[in-house]
Amino acid sequence: MFIDRLINETGGPLVERALHFAAARHSIILENISNVSTPGYRQKDLSEAKFIAKLRERAAERANAGPGEISYDDIDAQIENPQAGILFHDQNNRSMERLMSDLAKNGMRFTMAIEILKKQYSQMEMALRERVS
Repeated sequence: MFIDRLINETGGPLVERALHFAAARHSIILENISNVSTPGYRQKDLSEAKFIAKLRERAAERANAGPGEISYDDIDAQIENPQAGILFHDQNNRSMERLMSDLAKNGMRFTMAIEILKKQYSQMEMALRERVS
């Protein structure tokens, strides 16, 4: 009970949800890359702006709520078919440059979220052990 409250009252659940989002977006980007030469394939994506807006809204609600009342577990992004880019003669809207850029950015976000969680959990472990390393 104490550990659950300790974990859920920090920013851990928010960072964890961002980590799940980055993993889901990574899968979609890889699917887009693997179908770059498939005729008629339309690229998919998860709206990062909408996801972040939902997270901010929930974080604001959580700031005014009691401990454990509000969680981030139900926040998910919806798959969209972006209309940006050139539609080629095979009805594919590919853009390898954009896909590679998105893949790199998403990878950096994933790594950043992992590092934040590692740091947070190591600080909790240090506090529970009652010693400073």
